[in-house]
Parts: sequence; structure tokens; C-alpha cells
Amino acid sequence: MIFHRLTICYISSIIKATKRVLRKPKTASVKQNYLSNNLTKPMYENILIQNGFTPKEAKVYLSILEYGQATMSMIARKTNLERPTIYDIVSRLENKGYASTIKTKGIKHVTVTPPSIIIQRLKNSVFRAEKILPDLMEMAYKSPIKPRIKFYEGTKGLKQVLTEYSQAYDETYVFSDYSTYPKDVLAFIYKEIIPERIRRNSFTKMLVVNTPKHIDVKKNEKKYFQEHRLINFPSGMGLENLEVLLWENKIGFLSFGNNELFGMIIESKSISQMLKNVHCLIWENATKL
Repeated sequence: MIFHRLTICYISSIIKATKRVLRKPKTASVKQNYLSNNLTKPMYENILIQNGFTPKEAKVYLSILEYGQATMSMIARKTNLERPTIYDIVSRLENKGYASTIKTKGIKHVTVTPPSIIIQRLKNSVFRAEKILPDLMEMAYKSPIKPRIKFYEGTKGLKQVLTEYSQAYDETYVFSDYSTYPKDVLAFIYKEIIPERIRRNSFTKMLVVNTPKHIDVKKNEKKYFQEHRLINFPSGMGLENLEVLLWENKIGFLSFGNNELFGMIIESKSISQMLKNVHCLIWENATKL
């Protein structure tokens, strides 16, 4: 669902770009070079590909969009694709409702569905998905297999757990020593996870190891919609290379040691509640920053 909302924003920019083109003199050079000169076309192609277009369909769609209306030969020149391939792609776009053709003096001309209509389709898709989400979640929690465990490997696995954690709307709870986080994962948290948590109004209570780096985060904790409290571990004990995330009925474990780079999610109401109680007990006795 997040992805769809981001996609809507990206495709909206296509509309704005097209309007800027139309305000310029309608010369072939302006139309053909606008997107490429602004280095945005590859991004648009990627967004279309992630939403059901094949790479060639995305390329053809955008080339027609730039022209407004195009013949097969114009599309071929623009995309460097063979004419038979163009005919096949245009036919597929027509079947998907993204293009239409007309013949003028025996020559076939192609137009494409406006980006605004594609945006509306995506909005409708998000609306339908959100409408059935409670039923889908109920189906998942009714599963007789308890608890559910999902395991993810590598840096990608850590990000997968964090992404699922960021979907929570309620308050979340964390045990962490993120001073030992891999730099790329920490950057991912600040770029993707924290903004999504803030958007969902999901406050986080973080119990962190008593270190100078964690003490220094106090100045930004309100900005990041979280509160930190310090815990002192006995010598030789702690949370080095480990983080525990608690949200809804889920527990996320992140391990980022040299030989143990993985993430895991356990779905269990009883285990989750027990760990939340432990977090609450420690929280009330932890040192405020």
C-alpha cells in the first residue's frame, strides 16, 4: 500500500512534466528531448514496470505520451524497437486499456491513456485493498499454526523486518543498541522507516544501552516521534549487534553480527504481550535521557 501511494506521487509528476511540455512551443525537438534532458524518463519507466508494464511497454507508453499522438514509425525511431515489436506492444497496451489507435488516411496513429486515469486506477486499487485488509488479517490470525515464524537473511532481510514493523499504527516498543547497526541499514531507517512511522502517528518507546552515542540522540527524539530511556547491563552483557521490536502481535528480531546477519518475525499474541510487559517494567525503572 505504501508503494502504491508513492507510485501515485511519481505518476503525478508525469502529468506535471507533460503540462510543462505543452506550455513550450510544440516542436518535435522539445517533445522528444524534454524527459531525457531532465533525466527522469528511466525513473518513470521503472515506476510503470513495477505496476504491471513490461520494460518495452513502459518505453513505448512514454514515447507516445511525449508525442501526444504517434505513428508506428515515430515510435520505432524513438524507442529503437523493430516495427513488428511495436505493433505487438501497442496491441498489448490496447488490451490493457492503456492505448487506443485510429487510422487517418490509411496510417495508424496511437494515443495513450492519460496518466491521470492511471492514477485514479491506482487510487481505486489502494481503496479496495484497504477495505479488505481487516478481513485478510483476520484470516491470517485464525490460522491454527501458532506461533508463525518468518526468517529473512542478509541486509535485505533486516530491511524487510523493519519495513513490516513500520506499518504499525499503534505505539511500538524497542530494545536496541543501534550504535552497532550496519551503516546502510541505519540510513534506511532514517530515510524510510522513521518517516513512515511518523506518517502513521506511531510513537516508539526505546530502551537503549547506556552509551554516549545513545545519550546524544536526546536532541532529536521528539523530531523522530520517539522517547529513549537508558538501561545499564552488567559487565559483559548487553544488546550488542541485536535489536528487538514489539508491535501489534509481532516480535521482530534483528541480528547484525559479523556471522549472524538476519531478521526474524514471530507472530504470537501471548509472547508479544509478555515481552511488552517486560519492556513496560524496565521502562518504568530506566533512566530518562
